[in-house]
Amino acid sequence: MKETLTNANFPRDAQGRVYHLSLKEGEVANRILTVGDHVRARAIARHLDTEEECGHKIFENVSQRGFTTITGRYKGVPVTILAIGMGNPMMDFFVREVRAVTKGPIAIIRFGSCGSLNVNAPPGSVVVPYGGYCIRRNLDYFAEEKVTPQLDKPYLISGVFKADAEMTATLERTMKEALAPVTAKNDMVGPVVAGGLNADGCSFYSSQGRLDPTFWDDNEEVIQDALSVHPTTNSLEMETSMLFHLAHCVKDTDRPIRAAGCMQVFADRVNNGFISPDVVGLLEPVAGRAVLEALIQTKIEEVDEKGTVWERK
Repeated sequence: MKETLTNANFPRDAQGRVYHLSLKEGEVANRILTVGDHVRARAIARHLDTEEECGHKIFENVSQRGFTTITGRYKGVPVTILAIGMGNPMMDFFVREVRAVTKGPIAIIRFGSCGSLNVNAPPGSVVVPYGGYCIRRNLDYFAEEKVTPQLDKPYLISGVFKADAEMTATLERTMKEALAPVTAKNDMVGPVVAGGLNADGCSFYSSQGRLDPTFWDDNEEVIQDALSVHPTTNSLEMETSMLFHLAHCVKDTDRPIRAAGCMQVFADRVNNGFISPDVVGLLEPVAGRAVLEALIQTKIEEVDEKGTVWERK
């Protein structure tokens, strides 16, 4: 902690920078591509317009909490690429604090990696979900003295939170267009699997059904339980459904959050396979550009660039 903060309810420093992202108004564009991995963020940022093309410097900030922010332009449109790390809490930090330092509506696309629960989505494919739900470890189930003994289940499965339909359709289209020439040459890349659901686990291990004999998890049936409630589930990860949930919960109708997401399939949870580094090297740059294309095609109210880091000099 480097600065004196005010307001314990929503901490900011004297410049108005939010606590975890260390960003202030004018440093985040209203179109945001979010990833978990800062290396992936910088790789995607290579697609951005050059500083000569932008008419301004590319803004980059790494917060003390590890959030990496890159703001520039893609084909002339202001965009931010923001790496947040992994898990629901990191998505919560990101969405709430970005909302606090932006004006007007914002559009967010999450680009991540996932496990597949669908034999038609092997490693190397890309999942574009139309909605998502969450799987939560019920801590009370494991407590010696239970507060809610009637809720005698080790995991809780939520209802569905929908992605933005228009953004999702655009993302599906741009992803299919981008991957078509790659899949024509390499059968280890693709297909694009759309129309189903994504599941967010609250952890990588227990709530995603990974068996670990070191811990008491009672998770042998958690994936089948989730599929029995939501049979159209294609993917399993930790962030995208939380993004859809938070977008759904925004109260200010004049400043909505439009959200979509896509994930590269890394892990085959049906047949226990995993993607190879060579396939990631082929897939990730193409898919990243497809997400940027979908983002700039999303129609939202533009904001005044005066005083922002993307103001043309």
